[in-house]
Amino acid sequence: MRIKRKHESGAATNYITRTKALKKLQLPLKDFRRLCILKGIYPHEPLHKKKVNKGTTENRVYYYVKDINFLASEPIINKFRDYKIFLRRLTTAKAKREEDRVKRLYERRPEYQLDTIVKERYPTFASALRDLDDALCLCFAFAILPHTKIVKASLVAACRRLTAEFNNFIIESHSLTKVFISIKGIYYEAHVMGERLTWIVAHERGVGHVTEVDFSVMATFAEFYSAMLSFVNYRLYQSIGLFYPPQIAYSSSNQKVQSSVDDEEEQEKVYSLARPLAKRPDADNEPMPDIGIAEGEQSELAEGIRDEARQKEIIPKLPFLYQSRGT
Repeated sequence: MRIKRKHESGAATNYITRTKALKKLQLPLKDFRRLCILKGIYPHEPLHKKKVNKGTTENRVYYYVKDINFLASEPIINKFRDYKIFLRRLTTAKAKREEDRVKRLYERRPEYQLDTIVKERYPTFASALRDLDDALCLCFAFAILPHTKIVKASLVAACRRLTAEFNNFIIESHSLTKVFISIKGIYYEAHVMGERLTWIVAHERGVGHVTEVDFSVMATFAEFYSAMLSFVNYRLYQSIGLFYPPQIAYSSSNQKVQSSVDDEEEQEKVYSLARPLAKRPDADNEPMPDIGIAEGEQSELAEGIRDEARQKEIIPKLPFLYQSRGT
């Protein structure tokens, strides 16, 4: 019979310290934090801290063992390691002034996609809508930030594009229900497919250099939320029969519809929120997309959709930013 030893069963085996987790995953702290943010893994405070800490009360950061095992099988870890190799080779090539090799390395720069992680964290469209408030607030904040070494220009451009697309959907669907202006910014509330969304948009002003915020962490959140918002925007545009990426609708005298992605001028028209968007010819015959509603939520969703329909009759009368547009 095996002798039962102290701290080898029960609560002590359910948690792992961050130091041990780093050794298990063979990752530096920076990449570990980034991975946890992308996968939605957070530290936990044990109920019996002394038992978990093997008799001491020293302050440590704990994670569930099952969460760390879950992270160990994530393919994106290999991409992090490939990027470290890329940086070493790039540093060597720059030191030797091998410009051709530097150019080739940049062309083969390792990249990763967050599509599978987004689908894993939000298996249904309804679950993504329920978590959309934080994504909107952060993307609207990054859309007005100046790009720096940490906040990449591509991330700022993506946030600006995605928030403009979401604003256009709110206008076209007449989903806005409430607006409140404060010194922090403008608060918006909208009903989208039975879900109540609330987000804040900062006032337009110059943003100086901010030192109180860890932008490396916030940029990782923004990177994930921008990938999530691109999926959500696509489904929302589908639901009301709009082209995605959005296209400007032209008058009957000028029967052309140009893509807003191919032409920079057309893209600026989409950003302006002043032009109506073109609808697909088959939009009227297309069924509503399945948003994955559980049985217990159907009555609540139905009431939300009825309330949303009532609000749509009121909103076009309001003279504000999201007012109904004409051609």
